Amino acid sequence: MHASVNRRSLLLGLGAVGASLYFQDYQATQRLSSNQTDADFAPEIQRRLNEAVDRRLNSDNIPGAIIGVWMPGQGRWLAAKGISDRRTQTPMQLDNHFRIGSVTKTTTITAILQLAELQQLSLQDPVGKYLPFVPNGEKITLEMLANMTSGLYSYTFDPDFQYQLKSNPSRVWKPRELVEIAFTHGPQAAPGSKWEYNNTNTVLLAMVVERVARKPLQQVFQEQIFTPLGLRHTIFPTTATLPTPYTHGYTEQTLDGQQGDASFWNPSWAWGTGNLISTLEDLKIYAGAIATGKGLISSATQQYRLTWATLPPNTQYYRYGIGIVYNQGWLGHTGSLPGYNTVMFHLPEKDTTMVIMANSDICANQKTPCPGAVAGDHVSAHPRKHPSDTPVLTVKPRR
Repeated sequence: MHASVNRRSLLLGLGAVGASLYFQDYQATQRLSSNQTDADFAPEIQRRLNEAVDRRLNSDNIPGAIIGVWMPGQGRWLAAKGISDRRTQTPMQLDNHFRIGSVTKTTTITAILQLAELQQLSLQDPVGKYLPFVPNGEKITLEMLANMTSGLYSYTFDPDFQYQLKSNPSRVWKPRELVEIAFTHGPQAAPGSKWEYNNTNTVLLAMVVERVARKPLQQVFQEQIFTPLGLRHTIFPTTATLPTPYTHGYTEQTLDGQQGDASFWNPSWAWGTGNLISTLEDLKIYAGAIATGKGLISSATQQYRLTWATLPPNTQYYRYGIGIVYNQGWLGHTGSLPGYNTVMFHLPEKDTTMVIMANSDICANQKTPCPGAVAGDHVSAHPRKHPSDTPVLTVKPRR
């Protein structure tokens, strides 16, 4: 779960959005009436999209994927591709549940922002105010945890942790156990001096949420995020089970390096940084809410959320904010963990949403650096090597 991961969903996103450049011609010639916003794209657009994604699935041996593109006034494209279970050859379904990895980070940090609006905390507070055991805790603010500039070590980089997870994926981890692994390595940089995508940061923020709200994290998510948005199929799992229908996830992040089924790995090791389960339709709703703040936080707080870290490798085109990614105008997040990849972005300018969910985290080719989802729960493109740099955002709708 760190910045340099496989590129299965990344390449799938490239194929899908590359084809979606054809939308430019489409939107210039055809518009739907306001009561036809759920109509499908024209047959020719759908054909091109299908061909692009099918080529990617075949060339990279991706078992299956679910893709949704929604462009109000233009139409939509929904596709369930390939299979969800290699053993039974069960076809993928649009309503399948997926593990969504680091999209969870946006939820934890939304809860932090909501508590700030209630004046129960400030993002300028040092984390040591709430969790006195954090090294440099008197100097690391909640904002630094949220925008990945804390200087702490990510527990998912720890070789012993990776070995334990792979050798016993059913183990139930406690949040304190996870962060203590990071603390054995000591701070990696002075607070606020370096940007590095880091799972320890979000686990600590989730612990702060529980401490301040005085409720379990899953209850906070349900009451403050899932229910208000009507996310009926988004789940904070407390066991390794998946709701039906679900998609099997395939990985090579195993002790022997052979392909395995990670569907029922216990997600407690990812907790508030990457353990959520969701569906295509729920992520469509959630993408818009995260990008705009509507239904979650005030417009002023949303503007604060869009305060971008200016340290390298962030640039004016690709950057990280308060638990949100900016990529050429698109806002959202990605998530990867053993067996699963998710891409979720919204373009506020066009009210356009794209969600891609694939059931593999296996490298697309041997040339791509691929330490695996255990080490990184965020898709990173090559050669920029920036966690917000996923080609899902290469589409530039005509103004």
